Amino acid sequence: MKQWLLIIGVALALLLPAAAGLAQGNPAATQIEAVPGDGVIVLGDVTFKIASDARFFARDERTAIAFSRFKEGDWVEFSVNSNGEIDEIWLSSE
Repeated sequence: MKQWLLIIGVALALLLPAAAGLAQGNPAATQIEAVPGDGVIVLGDVTFKIASDARFFARDERTAIAFSRFKEGDWVEFSVNSNGEIDEIWLSSE
């Protein structure tokens, strides 16, 4: 039972940010709610840890940028690793 609850929780954590992006018109984009620091970011009311080897990109998805360029209100797209941490995040073209 606990395993199913964990699976459902992870699935919701991955799907909620994408659902938030639907209102913007890009189903993969979600809005940054907060960047509190300490290696975390809040996307669509879900708090994610940033992986220690995470990569950050500009809108062209090729140009590397500093994490400090991301701010509250920005629309982003991202991927997560097997630990549920963001391993890549880039500014959305929205």
